[in-house]
Amino acid sequence: MSAGEEIEIAELLAKLDGGAPLLVLDVRNGDEYASWKIEARRQFAIAHIPYFDFIEDQESSLARVPNAESEIVAVCAKGGSSQMVAEILRRSGRPARSLAGGMVAYGEYLETVKVPLRPAEENLFQIDQLNRRGKGCLSYIVVSGGQAAVIDPSRAVAIYQSALGRADARLAHVLDTHVHADHLSGGPALAARLGADYFVAAGAGFDLQHRVRALNGGDELRVGNIVIRVLAAPGHTPGSVCYLVADRYLLSGDTLFKESVGRPDLGGHVEEWSRSLFQTLRGRIARLDDATVVLPAHYAASSEIGVDGVVSATLGELRRALPELRMTESAFTEAMKRALLAPPPQYAEIIDANLGHREVDPERAIEWELGKNQCAASGGPAAQSREARVR
Repeated sequence: MSAGEEIEIAELLAKLDGGAPLLVLDVRNGDEYASWKIEARRQFAIAHIPYFDFIEDQESSLARVPNAESEIVAVCAKGGSSQMVAEILRRSGRPARSLAGGMVAYGEYLETVKVPLRPAEENLFQIDQLNRRGKGCLSYIVVSGGQAAVIDPSRAVAIYQSALGRADARLAHVLDTHVHADHLSGGPALAARLGADYFVAAGAGFDLQHRVRALNGGDELRVGNIVIRVLAAPGHTPGSVCYLVADRYLLSGDTLFKESVGRPDLGGHVEEWSRSLFQTLRGRIARLDDATVVLPAHYAASSEIGVDGVVSATLGELRRALPELRMTESAFTEAMKRALLAPPPQYAEIIDANLGHREVDPERAIEWELGKNQCAASGGPAAQSREARVR
């Protein structure tokens, strides 16, 4: 296949984000398309015609492709079926390319954006947000004075290593905010590869096998010219923490999102963990200033990506927007109970792997991680409000 017959996911997302006239033609099965599809920062034209329809009746399938002169990008699971459909489209006279690597490539892709800082801070440190667009997962690299900390890294550790090389920074700390359920952490592997210390806390009742640096709420880690403070934040998991960078940037993990709060039901103790989450939100985090910039570990939709390309909000904005931050404890607990949603079955296996109980081969890792994260309290008041706006 020639280079002009495929498009890489980075180029496709840049075109869609920029509003380029382009049709995405998804050729996967209906259930796959319904559960997970490409998103962008702007609306774009998308159509669904399964690959097997082209095989069974090419002429009628071609007739169903929207009649536009814009380029077509065919998308399938791994990039094979879409190549064949793109070739059929080109033979019919339509400009078409295939998405290289398909939805797997979309789910693996990491986009790096610099978090805007105040002018006085720009000479002291930088924060990069690495956005895994296909999953809605966010990780961070904090660099200051030739040192770095990486927070919530995905398993693509080579990307973080390359970024540290470009920043000419030595990795001092690798920090997970919690034991993730939706994706495999790259934390242990990255720390081992670059000789840094690693921290994650599982909480009582969980058998964490990784060797970790001992940290507690209130502890401080120095990275070059700044300090990262550990905030204990039980609720989403018993061992969840947040990291406050330079007293202003809160890496909130799955405790607090831009449009929701973390789900407290993944361990099967929804009432107990809901009360812990309430105390975290209304106790520890409530003490922080309204100007605190919240940088979460996940987001639910591309609409949450700001004009600067960053997923963030100030704590003051979230206090005004999220009903969960204004509820009584009993109302909050009841809301979390109503938000119960069965997690994907692979989440239990991912947690087990992130606790260090098993090795996972790359193909299984890809299979486990397909699709958007489901880490927010999906049926909570803020989530219901968001869904109503989308509809």
